[in-house]
Amino acid sequence: MSNATIDPQRPVGELAREVPAYTRVFEAADIDYCCGGDASLEIACKQAGVNLDDVREELADIQTDDAQAADWDNLAELVDDVIETHHQYLREELPALEGLVRKIARVHGENHPELEALQTAYLDLAPTMKEHIREEEEEVFPIIEKLDRGESLSEGERRRLREEIEEMKADHEDTAELLERIAELTDGYTIPADACPSYESMIERLDALERDTHEHVHKENNVLFVEAETKLSDGVESRNS
Repeated sequence: MSNATIDPQRPVGELAREVPAYTRVFEAADIDYCCGGDASLEIACKQAGVNLDDVREELADIQTDDAQAADWDNLAELVDDVIETHHQYLREELPALEGLVRKIARVHGENHPELEALQTAYLDLAPTMKEHIREEEEEVFPIIEKLDRGESLSEGERRRLREEIEEMKADHEDTAELLERIAELTDGYTIPADACPSYESMIERLDALERDTHEHVHKENNVLFVEAETKLSDGVESRNS
């Protein structure tokens, strides 16, 4: 694969959808491929302050055997993957990490006053994410699974699904802002020289949380919701034909 084969006008979310291994390059370059997945590669590189040609070369260097797109034609399987891979992780990690954030703010706050703001940001983030995954599993995913099975949806269900998808996307934007705030407060997840092992663990786990959320949001915004909206539109066209 050559540099020239990677069209700089392709949306980054679409590229990540076709070749999941590309997300490694996007993460390293701090390119927003999840909430900002509609942006072209060229624009996304400008926003991230990175050289477009360098990024295209890195994408071209992805090995062929790593460049296999995930088969998410079955939306029910993707829903299961999101729940098992990301929602379960959040259920376990969010409360555990909250305890650690509180502990580090209490113990190290005198030498690191930014930890108070970090704790505030995390305590805004955690309940927001918990409510988000609850709403997805109880309100959004059941309708998507029904749609995927080819079952007829009522007009109310169609309208509710469209509204819920827009609400979920807005939630993703809010989550991204809180994660950006946490990244700023930790200087890009830099471990301070005087950090104890618990402090180091907190930084590493916050970094991991952000990366997992990027993948989580990408699967929903750029794959699951896109396919669900396509199926909704196809259903309307079929009924009107």
